[in-house]
Amino acid sequence: MIKDSELVDRIKEELKEKMQLSSMDINVDSKQGNIILSGIVDVLSEKNFAEEIAKKIDGVVSIENSITIGMDSNITDSHIRHEIENKIYQGEESRGLLNVGIDVKGGTAVLMGRVEDESDKRKAAELASSARGVVNVVDSIKIDRE
Repeated sequence: MIKDSELVDRIKEELKEKMQLSSMDINVDSKQGNIILSGIVDVLSEKNFAEEIAKKIDGVVSIENSITIGMDSNITDSHIRHEIENKIYQGEESRGLLNVGIDVKGGTAVLMGRVEDESDKRKAAELASSARGVVNVVDSIKIDRE
């Protein structure tokens, strides 16, 4: 069985390699292979990515992701919705996402509408989770079946 200290070191190395500066404020603790991630990141996608990285390390039994998303107190739901709309409708990846609607309440982005396939659905959720101020993404997008 891998020692907790070795597990923590491996996870921290992977976080640093894959997330670079974003990993600086992430803390890692381990108790018998049960990992606790804490600290602060800028956006939800970084929180999710840190968890994905830790899950792939041999010896990890479970993960408690207690990472907080740093909130700029000046960011409102309206600002968040606008940033998500820009990412979804005007970005390079916007093809296939034009029928996605966005609502934001309390930092939670709700995505609705229709897309052609699973990859467009996943892309919309990833873009929304990369917007500043988003603390959660609820994906209610339907896939058009021909």
